[in-house]
Amino acid sequence: MKITAPKTSPLLELLALLAPEASKTNLRSWVKEKRIYVNQKNASDPRMIVEEGAVVSLRKKEKRLKFGITILYEDRDLIVINKPEGLLSVATDFQNIETAHNALKRKFYKQKVTPVHRLDQGTSGVMVFAYSERALEGLKEQFRGHLIHREYQAYLEGHLKPNKGTWESYLREDGNYFVHSSKDESQGVRAVTNYAVIKRTPKLTQVRFILETGKKNQIRAQAKEYGHPVVGDKKYGATLNPFSRLALHATRLMFIHPMTKKEMTFETEVPFFYQ
Repeated sequence: MKITAPKTSPLLELLALLAPEASKTNLRSWVKEKRIYVNQKNASDPRMIVEEGAVVSLRKKEKRLKFGITILYEDRDLIVINKPEGLLSVATDFQNIETAHNALKRKFYKQKVTPVHRLDQGTSGVMVFAYSERALEGLKEQFRGHLIHREYQAYLEGHLKPNKGTWESYLREDGNYFVHSSKDESQGVRAVTNYAVIKRTPKLTQVRFILETGKKNQIRAQAKEYGHPVVGDKKYGATLNPFSRLALHATRLMFIHPMTKKEMTFETEVPFFYQ
């Protein structure tokens, strides 16, 4: 459901036009539940003034799991989630309880839940897990063939130039779990990242990334090598942290459903932005 503001008005008044049958208590609850968006940005205050012509939309109530995980899609073969920042994708030697994989296994204990890919702990965004062996193999085959579209957004330190380009390098992980990026092909595995600048601020550049390969810490390591570390990424040399987190989010995931053969697209809002 959505409405275009006929005149500049408080958000609550526009919500009453959008859903005249709903009580003001319900309207306020939609805002509190983060279901209301104004021009594609989440609205947090029902008293905010919305300019004439702005689009106000109501989104479906999200299915939330433990640790702040949101379910974007689920069927008999797979599940797609929005992983929050700070949560591990899968268990490590140091943590095996507070992970996205563990939360899914506990909630859907009658299903076999298998991770298809991973996001770094500090990276938020879209992930897919498989329920069936056929789905797992079908999705892994698409990952191996670079057939899955993976899109990210990030803020980088400094002003990245040119406005569009491709990063190609070779990545190698050392014993301290640090990934080194080099132009020397003898120093690791090939990694390719396409980028496009979205906007610039006095100290930062907002960038859209599309991965051709999906290696561990790929964007983060390459951003450091090219002199523009991801904001908040102290591990890879960042000195700025205005968002109090790693400013990297997996915004879009597109793949062919291994069973139905239909193209599936999942998008999530960037949870951090610089005014």
